[in-house]
Amino acid sequence: MIDIKRKLDFSARKVALATFWVETFGCQMNKSRSEHLAYLLGEEGFSLAQRIDEADILVFNTCAVREHAAERAINVISKVARERKEKNPHSIVVVCGCLGQLEKEKLLGKGKEIDVLAGTHNWEEIPLLIKKAWQERVKIADFKEEPPLLYQERGYWHSSFISAYLPITFGCNNFCSYCVVPYTTGRERSKPLEIIKEELMSLVEKGFREVTLLGQNVNSYGRDRGRERGFEELLLDIEEWLEGKKIWIRFLTSHPRDLREGIVEIVKNSSLLCPYFHLPLQAGSDKILQLMRRGYTREDYLNKINFIRQSIPEARIGTDIIVGFPEETDSDFQETLEVVKQAQFDVAYTYVYSPRPGTAAYLLKDDVPEEAKKERLHILNDTLRSIYQKKLSSLLGKVVEVLIDQKEKGLVSGRTANNLRVYLQESFGEVGEWKEVVLASGEGNKIYGSAKR
Repeated sequence: MIDIKRKLDFSARKVALATFWVETFGCQMNKSRSEHLAYLLGEEGFSLAQRIDEADILVFNTCAVREHAAERAINVISKVARERKEKNPHSIVVVCGCLGQLEKEKLLGKGKEIDVLAGTHNWEEIPLLIKKAWQERVKIADFKEEPPLLYQERGYWHSSFISAYLPITFGCNNFCSYCVVPYTTGRERSKPLEIIKEELMSLVEKGFREVTLLGQNVNSYGRDRGRERGFEELLLDIEEWLEGKKIWIRFLTSHPRDLREGIVEIVKNSSLLCPYFHLPLQAGSDKILQLMRRGYTREDYLNKINFIRQSIPEARIGTDIIVGFPEETDSDFQETLEVVKQAQFDVAYTYVYSPRPGTAAYLLKDDVPEEAKKERLHILNDTLRSIYQKKLSSLLGKVVEVLIDQKEKGLVSGRTANNLRVYLQESFGEVGEWKEVVLASGEGNKIYGSAKR
């Protein structure tokens, strides 16, 4: 731990009077970790601010997956922290999470506005670090090189009263050549079954309508505890625990190598489990997949897609795709487009390759020109957009059940069990209600619902 004395005129306040705000960058797992951190801060006596600009303690939970996003996050943090310090010199600025773990030296060099700097391995201790900084007039940088052996996280300050995240694993064992996650979070650890049950039943009692099980690779849940088919066992346990209850259970993310047919069959026969599979492709060329260390071929991937489509025709499938990986040729990219056309994805998140320090791919020459990367991304997105538009037109007139979870500009919207967002007139229903609707065309990529007659 590094303690740097502040100016002597720093006036400490009672914790009970201090408010906090947690700003999150990155994935659903990061959002869930922010909810856990907010819960821990509340347990220490801090209270949640109504707005970011009113907070005495401003926490940034960061992401390090992509270089440009990380740089933007650093710039945003510096700007917001500087403005906050000008408005309230006694405020505390905290930076934690994957970016803190990966690039602590860079942040220490740039972070004169940062009061507490932490990584990912000491999450439970961050509220105490903040308390120390708030009360003792010190700046703190605190990191642990090794993650905790066990993953026993519990307690979340949920940002919604409809939908909740429930992490079941933390960390990753896959070591894809481009990815920093195993280095920033450590090896995969599975949450004990009894904690998952306790948290899930608590959410049901509180009236949550849907719960998303989270993990970098949910399919490998329990493997570190000697349960090779632990995820299937967990899903069947959830079926038993929630029998007869009206609730939707989702899960993210599935590694293609570990998505087993048994998982699909359990979803097929369930009234609780939602038929949406997020299955990151990343590339459609076997050469690039091998360089990425993904552990499957394009044929393996397409076989899994076909099995899902045949088993659950109404299932929707999402993916992630990277273009411009080192050594990717035009021919390799065309193979990716071919897989995209065969898979007919319903949802896709696309990215330009970003070298990350510490990864195996960082040692490869980033030899695809930036213009070629941008052009490939443009072509890929156009292809995906065309597929999506055709899929939307085939849905028109279908009757679906929607869980309303948002209000915006005179409309409400919600998702179907298979993860299609549908927009409705505000008078149609309230947030938290399930409604049966008939799908109709909308503006752009939006699809609307009307009352079932």
